[in-house]
Amino acid sequence: MNEYNFILDASCFEKGLGIIKRWLKECPGKVKLRLYIPTYTLNELDFLKFKKKSYTAKESLKFIDIVSTDNDSSFGPEFIIEFPEILELVTWSEVLEFVNDASKKDTLNKLPGRIKGLMKSCLYKCQFDDGSDGLKWIFISEDPLVRDMADICRVPCCSIVDADSILDKDMNTTAYQENQKFNNLVSQNGIKEETSTRGKKTVTTKFENTLYAPRGSGKLWTP
Repeated sequence: MNEYNFILDASCFEKGLGIIKRWLKECPGKVKLRLYIPTYTLNELDFLKFKKKSYTAKESLKFIDIVSTDNDSSFGPEFIIEFPEILELVTWSEVLEFVNDASKKDTLNKLPGRIKGLMKSCLYKCQFDDGSDGLKWIFISEDPLVRDMADICRVPCCSIVDADSILDKDMNTTAYQENQKFNNLVSQNGIKEETSTRGKKTVTTKFENTLYAPRGSGKLWTP
């Protein structure tokens, strides 16, 4: 079973709450998933809820509260809520040590305090906290500007759509294997197999051996 560690920012919940909820339903038994919620994420969702009257932010906070309270990591994805004290373990000067370009350091220094805090959270998980299993963490964000800042800090990152695509491939391995079994069965029942000039294989089968998808019982409709 493959394992993944994701750091989620507020934009993931604002634009991908449905995807995250689906992970909770589909990952158990197929993929081991850890989701880290930085202090920035909670504060940003709280701001969007009260100042912007965001319904999605409200539902996201409710969702985080429920899953973090009833969090059975032995069965489903593990939710880890960051302790605010974590931000004190990483100084801003340590963040800048990961940046070689002086102009990019100036860019980082001009960031709002809340974004600086997010970068410190990401650096803590990605560079200083290897975890008990040694797995690396990936920062997930739907904000391209925030991802740019993460790149400057040498934090591996991607969009939630990309992360979902990675998980989807793992979770659908069984379906892929079943599809391969079907293809092999067709080849076995075939009377001739040819390869086209483009490298594509085609199998000729006997009509009486044709395989159909299973259908429910019922009467055939006639006009």
